[in-house]
Amino acid sequence: MNTKCYLCGSLENYVVFTELGIPILKCKTCTHVFSSYEQEEHYDGYWGDNSEETYDLEWWDNAHRRVYQEFIDNFLTSPSGKILDVGCGLGYFVKTVNSSKPSWEAIGYEMSKSAVEYAKTKNNLTNIHAGMVQESGILPASIDVITLWDVIEHIPKPQSLMNYLHSLLKPGGILFVQTPNFPIQLIKAKLKVFKSGMKEGIHYLEAKDHINDYSRKTLSKLAFDSGFQNPEYHILYPIVSISGGSGKLGKLGKIGFYKITKILYYLTFKTLFLNNTLFAIFKKR
Repeated sequence: MNTKCYLCGSLENYVVFTELGIPILKCKTCTHVFSSYEQEEHYDGYWGDNSEETYDLEWWDNAHRRVYQEFIDNFLTSPSGKILDVGCGLGYFVKTVNSSKPSWEAIGYEMSKSAVEYAKTKNNLTNIHAGMVQESGILPASIDVITLWDVIEHIPKPQSLMNYLHSLLKPGGILFVQTPNFPIQLIKAKLKVFKSGMKEGIHYLEAKDHINDYSRKTLSKLAFDSGFQNPEYHILYPIVSISGGSGKLGKLGKIGFYKITKILYYLTFKTLFLNNTLFAIFKKR
């Protein structure tokens, strides 16, 4: 069991939640939250050996389309450029960039060979690569935008990756990070336990997969420690699916919550952040 903070190295912490026997800890020194479960640093089994029949395409494709498009419309504003998607999964974001911004060169890297095979054979993507991006050989200062969609929470020790990605960006280039907003996720998890107790098969905080749990404060610390500046947090359209399901009531609830949190965020001059997800932009100096 790991009890050392991945962000600052402190051993001083306390339990904030226990998920099916796995303590989730909060660092007393820097307030970062992390799972005590010891996951491999370069784990490549997230996608398993799934196939077209078993991948949840309602979640990975349909539910992400609007947020992908909103990101592209807001942040790929130059006529052309080069974008790198790290942890690209089945390749749907790269596919969206190709169709929406064909003048941009989009590259994807993914640890799972089965996911990359799907991206190539089913999504007809040629610029998707299997393996660690740190071994890609991409030239330093050659990328305009790098994206990490639901990736950073899975990596036990993210500092080396962040440092490497910083080196790939051109001056003024941006790193986009999407990850669950832990303070809100913790409230939701506690409400689930209060309502029906702790049960197998229920999504709480995903202690075996989400090794690091970020707030705006701790995600900004990680970025600053890696040489980035000017953290910006945005509220983008939600992933309109409920744990892979497609219930209409759940979707409407997500959309309604998104609208309310966005209004409150701007009414409070970007201080009250109640969104389920952190959408962060970090700029290279």
